[in-house]
Amino acid sequence: MASVVPLKEKKLMDVKIGELPSWILMRDFTPKGITGVFQREHERLRKYH
Repeated sequence: MASVVPLKEKKLMDVKIGELPSWILMRDFTPKGITGVFQREHERLRKYH
């Protein structure tokens, strides 16, 4: 049985076209939210350099 992932936790490539408007509205576009995205990606990529 497939696990059900909430729409808010899906990555962009996993979102279906019909779910896209709802997914975009659930994103955190505040300065704190955007900063958090960059920090997570930086930490994720840091291990490769």
